[in-house]
Amino acid sequence: MRAQDSWLPAACGMACLGLGAGLIGIFGFFVGPLSQEFGVGAAVINIGPVALLLVPGIVAPHVGRLADRLPVRRMVLFGTTLAMASLLAITQVSALWQAGVLFLCFSLGLTFYGPVVVNGLMVKLYPGREARALAIAAIGISIASATLPPLMGALLSFLDWRTTLALLAAGVLCLLWVMALTTLPPGVVGSAADGEHPPAADFYRRREFWLIGLCVAMALGVAVLLAVVYPPHFLARGFTLAQAGWFLSFAGMAGLLGKACVAWLGDAGRARAKWLAMALLLLQIAGLGLLLRADSVASVLPAMSLLGFGSGAFIPMHPYLNSRYFDARVISHVIGAQMPLFLPFGLFGAPLAGYVFDRTGSYDLVLMVLAAILAVAMLLALRLPPAAPGRA
Repeated sequence: MRAQDSWLPAACGMACLGLGAGLIGIFGFFVGPLSQEFGVGAAVINIGPVALLLVPGIVAPHVGRLADRLPVRRMVLFGTTLAMASLLAITQVSALWQAGVLFLCFSLGLTFYGPVVVNGLMVKLYPGREARALAIAAIGISIASATLPPLMGALLSFLDWRTTLALLAAGVLCLLWVMALTTLPPGVVGSAADGEHPPAADFYRRREFWLIGLCVAMALGVAVLLAVVYPPHFLARGFTLAQAGWFLSFAGMAGLLGKACVAWLGDAGRARAKWLAMALLLLQIAGLGLLLRADSVASVLPAMSLLGFGSGAFIPMHPYLNSRYFDARVISHVIGAQMPLFLPFGLFGAPLAGYVFDRTGSYDLVLMVLAAILAVAMLLALRLPPAAPGRA
């Protein structure tokens, strides 16, 4: 059976994103233990997520170019090994700077089996069905968001952070190796190396490249920062760590529903892709408004429903929007070339949020700024021109 006739590669993409990008959602659970062990504030520990945007921002253009020319299976195996070996090594460090260096290596490994590589493969393998394939792959992040936070909360209640991290890394390494070897095509898919294909300079000169890149950079930058902010925000509001884990799990389930809606609507409503993106951003703004006022479980759940649904459904919008405007043969290169646009937000967002928390004891001001950033992202999406007839 050809890979294009099976949804198994999409299932592997689901696992890669869930156990790659999906791991960002549990970073906040390690902020407290690391702060205590190494004697530093949240602002210092929150520099960690910077690497998750900084490293892809630097290397993703090159990784995207490789993904259009090399077997994806090899890239996934290499990335998984590097990332999980780095996490295992972090469990043995005795100084914070050592953990920082290894976290950079972990971030590099994630890039090789992350959205640039996986989403490019989905667009190439499933022409005409890319919204469904991208949504299936992105569902992995929702599953991780629904299952990993409660698991981390439970494990950290009984085990130290080093043992918990080691168990996580070993399990992820084994699972992704098995799935990559059994489901991903061994050769190059949809290669741009042979025949005519649009030169890189072409998409750099197009307005859509910059509008999509900036819009997605803001939206996903907000999502990454919220993943770090959620646990300490809920603790500051008087909730327990276990409750925080269940709130994130609830948001993950809402995100799963959001991705299912994208899978259902995306391929049918290709010409209205930008309006779908704007609607998802608006839902997140409404969710942040509710979260600012939430002080009980009953008031937190509606906020997390909107935030989870909107942010979860927006994850596949990056490659989906690009697929409406750019040739599939260079789609990984396009996605990777947009990653440097994530850098400004990634470099300053998490440390500034940690600084605000250290000074005020609250993330309320941070949540207000994030809502404003999402509003700007909506305006950028509004400026997108109609998709080319051949792609709509």
